[in-house]
Amino acid sequence: MSYSEKLLDEIQKHNFSNNNILLKKALQNDDNNVLIDLAENLLGFGFTDLAKTVYMHLIKTFPDEGVFKVYLAEILLNDGDEDQGLQLLYDIKPNSSGYIESLLAQADYYQTNGCFDVAEDKLKQALALRKDEPAIIFGCAEINYLKGSYDSAMQYYQELLDQGNKTFGEVAISQRIMSCLAKMGKYEEAAEVIQNNMDSLLNIDSQYDAGLIMMATSNWKQAIKLFQAVIDSQPDYVNVYPNLAKAYFNIGELNKALDVANAGISYNEYDISLYRIGSKAALSLKDYDQAQQILEKGVDILPNNDDLKLDLSNLYIITNQDKNNILLLSHDNDNDNQHDPQLIWNLAISYQRTENYQKAKEQFLLAYPNFKNNADFLRQLALFFHEIGDTHDFKLVLKKYIEMVPEDIEMQDLLTEL
Repeated sequence: MSYSEKLLDEIQKHNFSNNNILLKKALQNDDNNVLIDLAENLLGFGFTDLAKTVYMHLIKTFPDEGVFKVYLAEILLNDGDEDQGLQLLYDIKPNSSGYIESLLAQADYYQTNGCFDVAEDKLKQALALRKDEPAIIFGCAEINYLKGSYDSAMQYYQELLDQGNKTFGEVAISQRIMSCLAKMGKYEEAAEVIQNNMDSLLNIDSQYDAGLIMMATSNWKQAIKLFQAVIDSQPDYVNVYPNLAKAYFNIGELNKALDVANAGISYNEYDISLYRIGSKAALSLKDYDQAQQILEKGVDILPNNDDLKLDLSNLYIITNQDKNNILLLSHDNDNDNQHDPQLIWNLAISYQRTENYQKAKEQFLLAYPNFKNNADFLRQLALFFHEIGDTHDFKLVLKKYIEMVPEDIEMQDLLTEL
């Protein structure tokens, strides 16, 4: 048994007391090929300091073998010794056997640190020397993808496909092409790629992304199939629920849309879109009680969200629950915290219906600047002034309304009566 084997055996037994002694003997006695394997194994076990010692020994033994400098440089860079690591990489000459590996290591370093242009330059230098190397082509594709240069990225990805490389590592090349097309807004082309490469959607993230593209092209049934596959694999993949609910809603599967929205809320009760699509489905089913339950829960959990509050207020208005609507909105109004003008209008309606005319007038006047060109609002405001006997304001608002809707005979008759 070589000293290298003894060292690795001791490490596997968690006996580290003789590491330095065994390593010294290995460097003095073991064959160089054995030492190369030792360095790789030490790295695999996480003993980077010992691995560095071996690579420094190999560099002294083989000063022209740049690849050992690359391995040592990568360790140094990972350990934060960037100056020394980069110096080693830059010292490797173009005629060295490790020059391309040096360029790739530099590209990886610069990409990790957000210097995409420098990283791309290193990759292009490597590609000029080894034009058909899939790893370099993939690196060029990925750096362009990260930069947002999707046209360029697609050319590299297509080159990989032309070589017969459908995957690289855990990445499906067709999935990357699909993503590039989608990011460029070419959803129809992206959807076609998905249809032709369904088997390449290797994980739930790719299935989810493909589902989003199918939604963008209104291919609802295919989107549902993809989203459901995600849920079947990982039920707590929370982002999928609002999209699956929307897809069901758009094909008229309202009960399924409602069920999916409720299931999604159980996983993520802070997703506003789930309450909105769930209540919308319930309203379409004329299930006002369930729509109210969903929205009231949403407002309870997200009390400062105006969209949910407006949906609930609108529901209260159409179901004549004016006292509930006043309770919902009056607190915000009292604290000058009213954000959506429609909420002010809704509050005015409920005050009018409950014959609290003074507060109704206050809310109508607050809403007026935002709706002074809205015919429906002006009609309702005119009728309110007529109801409370305010002839002067009734006439002013009525004239403004009739200028906008002269064909409204009923309101024309009221003006004639004046």
